[in-house]
Order: sequence, then C-alpha cells, then structure tokens
Amino acid sequence: MKKLKMLISGTILSVLCFFSISFMTLLLQINPLHYYKNDETYKLDIGFPLVYYNQFFVDSGFPNSGWNLRNLFFDFMITWLLVMGLWYVFYKRKLN
Repeated sequence: MKKLKMLISGTILSVLCFFSISFMTLLLQINPLHYYKNDETYKLDIGFPLVYYNQFFVDSGFPNSGWNLRNLFFDFMITWLLVMGLWYVFYKRKLN
C-alpha cells in the first residue's frame, strides 16, 4: 500500500513538474532573457528537451501549428523517470 501511495504521489509530482517546465519554455519564447535571443519573432516552440509543439506564421494572418506526439510522450517519460527516481531516493531516506 505504501508503494502504491509513493507511485501515485510521485506521478502527480512529475505531472506538475512537466507542466511547469512546459510553461517555462513558453514564457522564454514570449519574453526571452538577454542571453536567450529568439531571432524569429513569430515562432513558438514548446517542450524541453524535445520540442513537441510548434507554431509559426507564414504570409497569411493565421498561424500554422503542429504537435509531435512522439516527442510529447518522450518528454513526459523523461520527466516521469527523473522525478520518480528522485522521489524514490528521498522516500527511502525518509524511511531510514
């Protein structure tokens, strides 16, 4: 029962971390820092380390966008594995 509770709480934590990382990549695209220059004004790439959503303008006033579901899955799995690994280490230290 304790392992199931650890798995559920770690998964919830990894989802929150994934959303936070995605939101931070969005914020860096909207308002870049001085050392992160985005030369393409009308381009939006979301995802770290793999870009899973991109949006760009061509000549028309409507944006072209696309999802890469494979990169989305890999980004989520990388985040889940890292967070669950760290959560497991901290959980084991808490028990000892």
